[in-house]
Amino acid sequence: MTDNQIRDCIKSGWPFFGVTSRGEVMARYVPYGPVFRWQRNQMVPTPLQGSDLLWWLQAGDEEDDDG
Repeated sequence: MTDNQIRDCIKSGWPFFGVTSRGEVMARYVPYGPVFRWQRNQMVPTPLQGSDLLWWLQAGDEEDDDG
């Protein structure tokens, strides 16, 4: 999945499984459930959900571009 497709799935609330361009594995297993990401050999809920999660992903992308 592309980053835009992952963001669309986060907004829509539908299940998905994908890898961002930064290599982060993200998934939602049930409709409108929490978004999980791969961390330390397990899938853990992201600290933010919904529009806050989209902002967090955007901020991370901008940080990578600056560095």
